[in-house]
Amino acid sequence: MSEARTPAEIVRAFCGVWERGEFERFGEFLAADAMLHMLPLAPVHGSEAIREECRKLARLGTLSVRILNLAADGDLVLTERIDGLEQPDRAGELPVAGIFEVRDGKIVAWRDYFDLCQALAAFGLEAPI
Repeated sequence: MSEARTPAEIVRAFCGVWERGEFERFGEFLAADAMLHMLPLAPVHGSEAIREECRKLARLGTLSVRILNLAADGDLVLTERIDGLEQPDRAGELPVAGIFEVRDGKIVAWRDYFDLCQALAAFGLEAPI
């Protein structure tokens, strides 16, 4: 039997799974009732809905997740990241501050803070109005 992973190890491994597009593995990391809130967008509830949101992003291009800094305090894990999206005709990067709450070995809350205008410009998207 393997040793339990720390919240920091869980988040780091999850970011790798997300970057590689291994969406079928999200259940290993996300609680069934997990919440994703990409501020300033509306929150998404449930691991299946989170998986679909991440798939939508992946359909736009190749995702990269570069963790610059990671800090943990108990079940709370903070990440400073550069999330990238490479498309056939462009590539963009976005600075993101992420907060993950881990309980019983699963991510129960994932909040990403970023500038929406900067994200739209970086990834060549239009505002969701």
